[in-house]
Amino acid sequence: MEELETIESCEGTKLLEQISGERGLLWERIEKLNKTIEELPGILSHKAGEKQSDEMKEIYPLKQHIEGGMYTREIFMPKGNLVVSMIHKQNHPSFLLKGKLSFITDTGEVKNIEAPYKIFTKTGTQRVLYIHEDSEWCCVYKTDAITFEEAEADVYTNNYRELPIELINKNKLLWQE
Repeated sequence: MEELETIESCEGTKLLEQISGERGLLWERIEKLNKTIEELPGILSHKAGEKQSDEMKEIYPLKQHIEGGMYTREIFMPKGNLVVSMIHKQNHPSFLLKGKLSFITDTGEVKNIEAPYKIFTKTGTQRVLYIHEDSEWCCVYKTDAITFEEAEADVYTNNYRELPIELINKNKLLWQE
């Protein structure tokens, strides 16, 4: 069993390396990946500002809380899954509370991490993660939203073109190097 887990982890990491290894804007490559995988049978998808489907709630249980201008989201992600996040519209702290996973950094590197792990997520970040072990990830945001759907729409976007043009241009320059 341990040997099988190593093989699965290796293949998940190789998939991330293929996505990050191409030239061009990372958001566009992730968008292309997302469109491709969303066409596959059995794929679950969630967009900012939408209610989570019953199937999504079952496979990726989400705990949310809004109080005092703070919005927290804690999500469970099962082993062996590939997860594409929404695009973050603000800087905020994120925490891997449990598990092991690999993700593509903003600079296109594949990073392997193990809980406990904290990371500062920057505006414009979109994560592609491969889950090596059952994992729990938590994010903390500032918002004046009252509902979870409003909070999601406040802190995430589904399209990088909705971000400030200065940020888009900065990332284009980064990926042209």
